[in-house]
Amino acid sequence: MSDVYDAVVIGAGPAGEHAAGRLADGGLTVAIVERELVGGECSYWGCIPSKTLIRPGDVLAAARRAPGAAEAVTGRLDVAAALARRDYMTSNWHDDGQLAWLAEKGIELVRGTGRLTGEREVGVEAAGAATRRLSARRAVVLATGTGPAHPADRRPA
Repeated sequence: MSDVYDAVVIGAGPAGEHAAGRLADGGLTVAIVERELVGGECSYWGCIPSKTLIRPGDVLAAARRAPGAAEAVTGRLDVAAALARRDYMTSNWHDDGQLAWLAEKGIELVRGTGRLTGEREVGVEAAGAATRRLSARRAVVLATGTGPAHPADRRPA
């Protein structure tokens, strides 16, 4: 037995969220599968935390280059405050805010690792649980992101 939706989206990063939202706005029933945090890499491990950590040093360096401001800048960067701001910007690595958006759109979140198991079928494995089967009447969207490829890894066989 499986849960049946019009569409199943694997991956709840920006692309998966956008696809799921558009499908739901079109009146389709949608499940989104995510093994980590809804919002994806950029929100929790990449763009947001890195830019948040870079900003204090950038502002401090800019102030030190500006006559008038440079004289007012004393002391060192407050690392603990910078890290606290990063934690705030990543919601302390909790995706509760995103969950409210999914609920508002009527999108069901299925936590776990999704794998294609057949035509328009997805198996979702979660720690300590039996594999959950999801079926899509119309489509499965793969929005899992990518990983880096190094030129040395692309040698001909």
